[in-house]
Amino acid sequence: MATAIFMILMVCGYWYTNRDLTTRYKFNRSSGWDVYFLIALYGCIFILQGMVMTFLLWLCLFGISLAMNYSGIADAGHQQLQWDFLSWQLLGLQAPVMCMLAFAVLFCLYRSNWAHSANLNTDDRRKLYKHLTQSNGVEGLLFQCMEEGELAWITLKSRRIYIGMIHTASFENASMANIVLIPMLSGYRDGKTLSLCVEHNYSAWYAKHSIGLKSGDKSALNFRKVIMLDQVESLSLFDASSASALAL
Repeated sequence: MATAIFMILMVCGYWYTNRDLTTRYKFNRSSGWDVYFLIALYGCIFILQGMVMTFLLWLCLFGISLAMNYSGIADAGHQQLQWDFLSWQLLGLQAPVMCMLAFAVLFCLYRSNWAHSANLNTDDRRKLYKHLTQSNGVEGLLFQCMEEGELAWITLKSRRIYIGMIHTASFENASMANIVLIPMLSGYRDGKTLSLCVEHNYSAWYAKHSIGLKSGDKSALNFRKVIMLDQVESLSLFDASSASALAL
């Protein structure tokens, strides 16, 4: 019985943490023992909910038994469905345990697939991501760039610099966390003065060849750069009004 409870607890916890958007965000950023404790935490919550529902079912049977005994429906007035429920067995498990596990699975499936939080529309997803990224400076700034169309200034450890629009950003796998950038300017920092030296003006190239941001034969997406997050030294917003001051 203990093995069955433990298995359902872990399976429900793992299923939920991989499908609920908010929890999956925490799960993908956890490592080591934190992963197991997070799974066990949500598994315990579903098991406790199953216990509560099983107790409510027992109370319903108790109420039905009282009604049958007082109304004279039961023979000799000794109907005790609640105690029969406790003694029933199925596949070697007592009925209350089976009901508790069944309720736990149902609650897990509901919260993972049918609840409102599992079926968010575009606006709700945007609000959720904005809330989740507030605790992380890098993710918050990248989300602001994507939401408001701001340009980002990315300086790599190699002193390479990219200025452009953030297309996507992935943080689910820490070892493969990356930023997809549509470049507008690129260059490097001078080794002595650390000033910006612009090498490529992508925005002028886009305008000259009528290249837009939409997908197609002529799309700025064809020039996108995938930058691994562990190669980024600094990240900031780029003030477009100061672009004219750069020596191009």
